[in-house]
Amino acid sequence: MSNETYHHENLKAELINKGLTLLDEEGYENFSLRKVAKACGVSHTAPYRHFNSKDDLIMAIAIEAHHKFNQCLEEAVNKYPNDNKSQLKEMGYSYVKFFVDNPEYLRLLFLSDFANKIKKMNDGTFCSGEQPFNTFYKAIERCQSENQNGEADSDDLNAMALSCWGLVHGMAILIAKKDFSYEGDYLELVRKILWGGTSLNL
Repeated sequence: MSNETYHHENLKAELINKGLTLLDEEGYENFSLRKVAKACGVSHTAPYRHFNSKDDLIMAIAIEAHHKFNQCLEEAVNKYPNDNKSQLKEMGYSYVKFFVDNPEYLRLLFLSDFANKIKKMNDGTFCSGEQPFNTFYKAIERCQSENQNGEADSDDLNAMALSCWGLVHGMAILIAKKDFSYEGDYLELVRKILWGGTSLNL
C-alpha cells in the first residue's frame, strides 16, 4: 500500500490540520497546496481531490476553527442549562481558554495579515453555518432579558456584548502572546475575574 493510498481516507482532515500549522508558520503569501501536500506525505496533486485552490483550503481551515470554537462555547452553555449568568461567565472562561490552548486559531482568525481576507472569502459560509458570535450573543440576550423581566433594549444588548467580548478577547490576546507577566495560573486568574465579579457586573 502506497503512502498516498494509506492517507487517502483521512487526507482532507490531514490537509486541514497540517495546513493550519503551515499557514501559521508561512503566512498567506508563502502558503501553498504543494507545501501542504509535502507535509502530508502525498503527491502535489493529491490536495486537488478536495480543494481547488489554497483559498479553498484556508476557508476549510477557518470553518474548522469556527466549528471547534463554537463547540467549546456551546459546551459552556450546557454546563448551566438553567442559569443564564453562569452560562455567560463560563462562556467567557471557555473563550479565553480556547485561544490560550490554541494560539494558532487566535492568530488565524484575528491577528494574521490575512484575517480580513478570510472574512471576505465567503461571508455566506459563516452566516449559514455555525457562528460563535451568534452563540455568544444569544447568551447575552438571555441574560439581559432575565435582568429586565423579559425585555432587553438593543443598545443595552450591544453595550453588554461589546463589554463582555472586549474583556475576554483582550485577556485571551494578552495571555496567548505572553504580554501579561504573571507567576501563577493564568486561567485560574481569568476564572477569578469572571466569577468573582472583578470586572463583570453580573
